Amino acid sequence: MSIAINNAGPPLGYHSLPRRINAASVNIPLDHLEELYPDIQRFTAMAVKFSYHPDIPSKPRVLLIERNGKDSSWGNTWEPGGGTPDKEDPTIGYSAARESEEETQIWPYGFSKNAITCSFYHEDRKTGERVIMRTLGFIINDNEETIAQRVWSSEIQQPVGQSSVKISEEHLDHCWFTEDEVRSAALYVKGTPPGPFAMLLAKKDMVLLAFELFKQSQGQNVPPSIDTRTWRQYKGNLAK
Repeated sequence: MSIAINNAGPPLGYHSLPRRINAASVNIPLDHLEELYPDIQRFTAMAVKFSYHPDIPSKPRVLLIERNGKDSSWGNTWEPGGGTPDKEDPTIGYSAARESEEETQIWPYGFSKNAITCSFYHEDRKTGERVIMRTLGFIINDNEETIAQRVWSSEIQQPVGQSSVKISEEHLDHCWFTEDEVRSAALYVKGTPPGPFAMLLAKKDMVLLAFELFKQSQGQNVPPSIDTRTWRQYKGNLAK
């Protein structure tokens, strides 16, 4: 499966382009993931959640949250829930589920068969070290729908409507975006204040690929490839 990259010429910053992968093939212990991708210095997990606005139920929307610009890289940019795996996480899929709950209070019932991944160069904001980072994104497949009520207003360039999820203190706002709106998002440029809706190139392209895979799966009634419900018991045991 191919994806149209959103810039002219070579994709600046990419180590490998976004592509589809089998979710089960990377839902493995974290040390095995390092063996699978030996050139990667840092991994991150991503959980992509789709829903529909009640007024337009035929058009899917993706949940994005706005990063706090004070304490994180790519400040004030938008992204799906996700983050760095903890050493106690049994798999990168578990990391995606845990981060989704911590950042949006959404614990997925399961993940779809198709996942997405890419790797890109990242300069650590604290150490200045340049590393290769790989993100593995899982598409949430569950039977409990969160209605997309807070949506983007092109007129005032900010989200409007009722809050539908509870975000963490690490983020400033949340919004459910259409595919066209994601496609029109400005690209984050280091050293330049981002506009009201900006995304990191890799995350923008991964979300667009997730839209494509999500739409292909609609109406197929395919069960989750990864059932995450039992992981909540594992999380509870860790907390004891």
